[in-house]
Amino acid sequence: MTTGSTPANSRDGLRAVPNRESLAPAPAAHERALWTLGPAECFDLLEPGGVGRVGFASADGIMMLPVNFAVTGKTIIFRTAPDTLLAVYADARVSFEVDRFDEALHEGWSVLAQGHAHKVTDEREVEHLENGTHLEPWAAGARDVYVRITPTQISGRHIQPG
Repeated sequence: MTTGSTPANSRDGLRAVPNRESLAPAPAAHERALWTLGPAECFDLLEPGGVGRVGFASADGIMMLPVNFAVTGKTIIFRTAPDTLLAVYADARVSFEVDRFDEALHEGWSVLAQGHAHKVTDEREVEHLENGTHLEPWAAGARDVYVRITPTQISGRHIQPG
């Protein structure tokens, strides 16, 4: 079993995950330990929000589009405009990925959530999301369509010095 921890680097969004089994042995001093993250660890990494990518099948093929997001409960929330591909394909199976890397230190993490997206249309629920998440779209223009992703699977990996 490989154990160890490094200080959390809040600037880069990296967090140490101690006491996890390595997926590969550590033969060299510059070895990186690669760990599989459990669902709770994945949600902990997503909790601060940030920027991720939504993947979905469209008429033109597989699309991966960036969104800024928030987490509420065990769901992922983003906003979009009514005339975007994200709104058109909002009621479908999607993948959602977020990662943070420090290229200088060669460490980072990645989380992949798969599940169903749907538009949030109930006025009280939209108001709750507005007040609870304070999610402000980065893109200009009206982004008043809230989309909720309910993950059915979530997995992640974390790499750091061994």
